[in-house]
Amino acid sequence: MAENLSAEGYVLHARSYRETSLLVEIVTLEHGREGVVARGARSRRGEAAARLQPFRRLHLGWRAQGDLGTLTGVEELDCHRLPPAVVGVGLYLNELLMRLLPRHQEVPDIYEAYTAALRSLTAKLPVEPVLRSFELRLLAGLGYAPALDREADTGADLDPARYYRLLPEHGPVAATSGATGSVSGAALLAMAREDWSEPETLAAAKRVLRSALEAQLGPRGLRTRSLLGGLARYRRMAENERPTDRSDD
Repeated sequence: MAENLSAEGYVLHARSYRETSLLVEIVTLEHGREGVVARGARSRRGEAAARLQPFRRLHLGWRAQGDLGTLTGVEELDCHRLPPAVVGVGLYLNELLMRLLPRHQEVPDIYEAYTAALRSLTAKLPVEPVLRSFELRLLAGLGYAPALDREADTGADLDPARYYRLLPEHGPVAATSGATGSVSGAALLAMAREDWSEPETLAAAKRVLRSALEAQLGPRGLRTRSLLGGLARYRRMAENERPTDRSDD
C-alpha cells in the first residue's frame, strides 16, 4: 500500500532514469536512506533537477511503495557551499553513506554527523579531523565501532603508555610496541574523545578507521578514495615544483 512521506534530507547521488527522469538516492532525518524516482526531472519543464544536487539541505516529499518511491515535492532549506578543494571530500562522505546505510532504516545520529561534517567543510575547518570524526560516528551509528577506552578481552581500562592492536568489531587487545598495526593507548583514548590535537592520533585514526570501514565495505573499493588519492598526489607534485622565492642580498 502506498504511503505519502516527507522529511528533511540530502541528495547522495542522482543518475538518469528512462528518458526524462532521475533515480535519486537520498538520506533523510526520519527515514534514513531512500531511493526515489524524480519523474520528468530532466525535461525542459523539470524544475526539480536544479534542486536535486548534493550538499543542499532539502525538504522532500515522496510516495513510498515498495523499495523505490516517487518524488512528489522538493524545497531547498539551506545550501552548504563547499570550497572547490573539498568537494571530493563531500562526495567521499556521500559514497560511504550510499555503500553502508541500509534503506528504510532511521539513523538520526548518522544524519546529524553528516550534517555536522558538511558544516565543518563549508567553514573550511581542517579536513582530516572532520573526516575522522565522521568515520568514527558512522561506524558507531551502524553498530560496528568497538569501545576504544577498554581492552576487549579483559574489560580493563586502556593504559595510555601501552600499545594495542584494534581488531574490527572486537576492540583493542594488548600488543608490543612496534608490532605491526599497533597503536598507543594514548592515541586510542584520544580517538574515543574525538581529540585530534596530536598528529599521532590523526595518523593512527586514519589507519584504524580505514581498516574498520574496509571490513564493512568488502573487496570493492571506494571510487572517491581513489580520486582523493590522485588529487593529493597532484597537490604534492605541484608544491614540489613550485619555485622558491629568493630575496636579493
